[in-house]
Amino acid sequence: MPTMYLIRNANVYQPKPLGKKDVLIGAGKILAIGDHLDLHGSLPNIETMDATGMYLFPGLIDQHVHMAGGGGEGGFHYRTPEIALSHITTAGVTTVVGVLGTDGVTRTTRELLAKAKALDFEGVTTYIYCGAYQVPTRTITGTPRSDIVLIDKVIGVGEIAISDSRSSHPTGQELIELASEARVGGLLAGKAGVLHLHVGDDDEKLCRLFDIIHSSELPKSVFVPTHLNRNPDLLEDAIRYGKQGGIVDVTSGIRPDAHDHVSVKPSHAIRKLLDEGVNKKLITMSSDSNGSSPIFDDAGKLVAMGIGSIATLWEETRDVIVVERVPIEDAIAIVTRNVARVLKLGHKGLVKEGLDADLLLTDEKFEIRHVFAKGDLVVEDGKPIVLGTFEDREGVPGSPDKKETSGRPGQGRDRPMIEPDDEDPDDFPDADERKKNGRRRHYCC
Repeated sequence: MPTMYLIRNANVYQPKPLGKKDVLIGAGKILAIGDHLDLHGSLPNIETMDATGMYLFPGLIDQHVHMAGGGGEGGFHYRTPEIALSHITTAGVTTVVGVLGTDGVTRTTRELLAKAKALDFEGVTTYIYCGAYQVPTRTITGTPRSDIVLIDKVIGVGEIAISDSRSSHPTGQELIELASEARVGGLLAGKAGVLHLHVGDDDEKLCRLFDIIHSSELPKSVFVPTHLNRNPDLLEDAIRYGKQGGIVDVTSGIRPDAHDHVSVKPSHAIRKLLDEGVNKKLITMSSDSNGSSPIFDDAGKLVAMGIGSIATLWEETRDVIVVERVPIEDAIAIVTRNVARVLKLGHKGLVKEGLDADLLLTDEKFEIRHVFAKGDLVVEDGKPIVLGTFEDREGVPGSPDKKETSGRPGQGRDRPMIEPDDEDPDDFPDADERKKNGRRRHYCC
């Protein structure tokens, strides 16, 4: 794979428009942005991409992804699956923040951290929140504060549920204590230290959050309430909260469908927030990807179940631009620069020299064409060219879609082997040495 790329003639949005520019990336960073960049001399492993007629944006930052799966309402068979690398990258997302959710029993923060590390290894930038719906919440080290301070990937606490029958109905004092833990942990570690709040359908809406803001000295920047477009009344509360200087997060995966007749379409919710005078820098959007999407009737009975998709993040961003006629730079900032500011990710969210080379290129109809993550081309012509470890199932012996060998012993089930390392050959003894040293041991996980 090339170590450097020169992208020519792209219509660059920082998110602010820069016009047609060339962009040089290498070693995971944006090295130069300019007119007609020219490379003198001979450089190995460099590839030029003609982006004439394309838009170039920062890669999207999704601050609410159930990357290790979620759900469970309705029974164990409703536990949602982990997210795959290509699902993230083909959606234009290059940075994801993992959350747990309703299930803090069979899902753990340790499991979430492991999945974040796996996705990071495979090619995208990852962070997590410690915690789940419940209070006291779920941690790794014993307290939210120490999780944030001691674990690099933990940047806040969440998602803590309020205004939801599935929550543990935390008191205002309990939420203040959690927010304080998050804030001080962030201060000690130089991180965002936010309290990420799941807001449900209960009539209380944001009342508890308004009370906390008025009764404590905690800054509004600590609180990130999400799912604020789940019904019109909650959106009205969000408008009031945003006009008072609070951060408001719209969920792209919550939108009207055959079962949901009350939610506000995310792109329309953003248009309404802007029209009502909420500071555009305070508006963000996340997907709630791979979380369960249950629909309950008035009696509390589960009547439908879906699963969130990360693809909705770009779909709704595109509708913000095309349908709602929000200026491109403002729409893009909602899923890039604004999120980076809220989460204190100073190396993300901008097309700027010296920052991470996370880039999204679309055609003139805002269809995703190419995606760069950490400086590597991971999506080309709309197709993933880098897959997660087990995504290419045909290449995994015993895969469920290889029915002739699945679940059977025999020669067809040889394990894929790691190639020997020439610098340390003793780690991989040759065939003669294996036969000499003893019987074969069969391991499984």
